[in-house]
Amino acid sequence: MLEEEQQVSALDYAQEKGMNEETASVCRDLGYVYAREESFDKALACFDQGLAITETELSIRAGLMANKASVLVRLGAYRPALELLDKSSDLIRTVHSDFSDVPGELVHSYAAMVRMADDLRKVVDLLDMGVRADRIQVDIKRYEPPWFSGKQ
Repeated sequence: MLEEEQQVSALDYAQEKGMNEETASVCRDLGYVYAREESFDKALACFDQGLAITETELSIRAGLMANKASVLVRLGAYRPALELLDKSSDLIRTVHSDFSDVPGELVHSYAAMVRMADDLRKVVDLLDMGVRADRIQVDIKRYEPPWFSGKQ
């Protein structure tokens, strides 16, 4: 719980100082912590708050979008999650048409988003064929961000 309190204090501080980039970053990280603890409403609120900040670094924006998509999947909102993943990967491709200059962590994030979107397309196809949502099980492989490694 101490980590969450520190994150919330950091969020308050960044907001008070008008530090948009830092606010978005803390929203991404705090939302991740809430999602990990299955506090999905709080997680979505954090991701939405971070996404409302339009001028953010690409990796932070993509992280907010991907993390929100993973929460939406866990809530069974497959179509909105797929749309968000597609928007996120499109954003990365728009900024980096040539991946030779893309930082490694963003390449890995992009690849994970594309894989997840491909899997979600299969789920949406099943839904479109009439398979009931309660008969579909989607497991999300969690990627631990570097700052969270080794903590349980």
